[in-house]
Amino acid sequence: MFDIEANLHEFSMSSLPPRGCRDEDLLRLIDLCPFLASEKRQYDDNAVLTLLQKNPQAACLRHSYRCGIGNTTKVHPLALAVALGGSLAVIELMVLACPQALEEKLSGRRNILHYAIAEGVDVDIIQYLTSQNPCLVSEVDSFQAIPLHLASTYPTSSPAVLRHLLRVHPEGAKSLDHRSQTPLHRACRCRDSLEKVLILVEAYPEALCWEDSQHGLTPLGWAERIDHRLSDPIPEVVEMLQQIEGILTLGSSDNGRNEDEECHYAQQILRHFRSIPWWGGIRMLFSRNVKLVSLLNVPMGLLPELLGLIGSGDNINASSCFHGNDNNSEGREEPSFKYRMESVCSVLLQCPDVVGGQ
Repeated sequence: MFDIEANLHEFSMSSLPPRGCRDEDLLRLIDLCPFLASEKRQYDDNAVLTLLQKNPQAACLRHSYRCGIGNTTKVHPLALAVALGGSLAVIELMVLACPQALEEKLSGRRNILHYAIAEGVDVDIIQYLTSQNPCLVSEVDSFQAIPLHLASTYPTSSPAVLRHLLRVHPEGAKSLDHRSQTPLHRACRCRDSLEKVLILVEAYPEALCWEDSQHGLTPLGWAERIDHRLSDPIPEVVEMLQQIEGILTLGSSDNGRNEDEECHYAQQILRHFRSIPWWGGIRMLFSRNVKLVSLLNVPMGLLPELLGLIGSGDNINASSCFHGNDNNSEGREEPSFKYRMESVCSVLLQCPDVVGGQ
């Protein structure tokens, strides 16, 4: 197993690279364009790792790269290694040799985390970068977008990345870019997956009512918008957002439904959420609309247990409705939360009219 700390100590004794290993060798290996698939395939991670093991100080030298990743300025090789799909071992070695590279501003005023997310890197690299510099998650680019905005924009960014960013920076779900769009707006505009949309809804449900400054659209407005510049709407996302908006506004005087109609409407939606199952959505609806409990005629004897179970699900995310998609530590809280939300349903099933018990 390669010992990074020992390797750095060994070569800190001299400013000269080992015989036969020149600083220019790293430039030769990574001066590729990550935006061209043909060049990205030429990246040789093993060769880069071997060179850094012999000469870690090569990671401290700035270069002007052909791809223009730093515009006209010289940048550290870390950014290009991330964009090219460098392994965690390569990234760790570069950061340990040159920690200041994490603070570098690249083209578009993006930081290294912006670039990593835009290139769809694995969540383990995202976790490592944020552990070394947690401030990266709240920095904005030239469009006032934080990394969470980009994770919501690029389909190559996984739900696991989204969940990790929200754990590190929960307030990021409220962040507005230069168009006054939250990450949820961007996810809907860019036709992101239902899983990622639900994660963002749970993180900040209030975004559903927010109109951006570009077209005065809510996330649902973007999800259902027909525009030649956008791909086709995703029906399941549109339907889900319509249901969430509908149940969050239950009890308002302007929805055109009487009490019996609202009760039936709420039952339909809760049955749907139970069938997915989206446990976090059930909790969110009860916690965000206090009228739901009285509307569904939950018996008073069950109310304390129901509210206690709903209130115990803090810091849990929408991942529990998509079992098995991401087998990593980010989902380790899911089983206990799933149990709690199943318990909520079991309480509700004691009054079958609420969620359609059999």
